[in-house]
Amino acid sequence: MSLLLLFLDELKGYAKSKVMIVLWFGLPLLSFLVQFISPQTLEGMPISSLVALIVSSIGGTLSAIMLSTSIVSEKNRHVYELFLIRPVRRSSLILAKYLAVYLCLVIAVSISLTVGLVIDAITGDLIENYLDITFESLIIGVSSMSITCSIGIFFGVLVSSVPLAAILSVYLGSQLSSIIILPTFFIDILNPGILALSLGVVITIVIMSISVIVFSKKQF
Repeated sequence: MSLLLLFLDELKGYAKSKVMIVLWFGLPLLSFLVQFISPQTLEGMPISSLVALIVSSIGGTLSAIMLSTSIVSEKNRHVYELFLIRPVRRSSLILAKYLAVYLCLVIAVSISLTVGLVIDAITGDLIENYLDITFESLIIGVSSMSITCSIGIFFGVLVSSVPLAAILSVYLGSQLSSIIILPTFFIDILNPGILALSLGVVITIVIMSISVIVFSKKQF
């Protein structure tokens, strides 16, 4: 079974899950509610920019929990033993889950960001470098989500307890994903968007590589 077939199968399953349905409808609703925040609270930040950061944080956390708990549950139910008789790479099983959830998450964030852009356009809340700020926030959010999803995969592979996997994914996922913007607070010359994208790609690759290696050595 190829990676593409596994990906499509996982995508179909996650797209119909209650968590993703909540994200697809709940996050856009959150984007709409953000407009009621006091203008003083936004401090010149466009609604779409704020939306990108908020929904990516919430969506990334929920997705990490979903990934980690689903992998642990499947391990405990001996689901992966069924793949031993099929020509399936274990790395494909892990990558398919990551890609499926991440794509669903990107779609949810894109819908929410579109709502934020429409609200900004209607209210006329446009500031200088509006699109640049919004795009930068989107890049930071997408990079952060990539890290949290990979963290969910990692703890799903590593531990055997569903509650423990969820707790570790939430706590360490949020901590690690914040690394992508911390250096910009101390070094002014760093571009937040480029730094976030670079660190997001590198950290995700490292975590996913470790997860694949650990999963490949698991006894099923």
